[in-house]
Amino acid sequence: MKRLKRTAVITVSIIMMLAQVAYANSPSWESLPGHHNQSILSYGALEAEDTVQSDARGTIMSTAILKIANEQNGNLYITSDILVHKKIDKAYQTVFLDEWDEENSTWVQIGRWDFERSKEEEENGEMLSYHVGFTVTGCVVNRYYRARAMHLVQIGDDMEGKATETNGVLLTDHEV
Repeated sequence: MKRLKRTAVITVSIIMMLAQVAYANSPSWESLPGHHNQSILSYGALEAEDTVQSDARGTIMSTAILKIANEQNGNLYITSDILVHKKIDKAYQTVFLDEWDEENSTWVQIGRWDFERSKEEEENGEMLSYHVGFTVTGCVVNRYYRARAMHLVQIGDDMEGKATETNGVLLTDHEV
């Protein structure tokens, strides 16, 4: 009986030591494959674009594209696109807007927009791409801005993502 008790206590102890709770990590821009911290200031450029492609078999997402453009009227126009190899259930895009801080020589995040779309919202119920385009107003002219984005796609419980980052463009309120 003593031996049975000891075996039971040891078994329960081992089970308690090995039991761990696992939580899924929320994806962050830094954790996704793609381009990170590579931005440069593009003097005189009206637009900047970053494209991350994957031709590997078995992947869901083929391409992530992010573009920022100076509309030369005090506004910025940002587009973010996802192209996939397979039909997906959902797509998520988070776009960040950064402003160049001349004093500290660093980028400072000043805006964030979250977008989501599911195959049920598509006309034919199938989703092979996802495009988002929007105008940003109220930014200070004669400063540099860049865009960063997280592009995520989902099929069932499987999720895949990429990160993009544009170079900086000078915002103006007139033609240059």
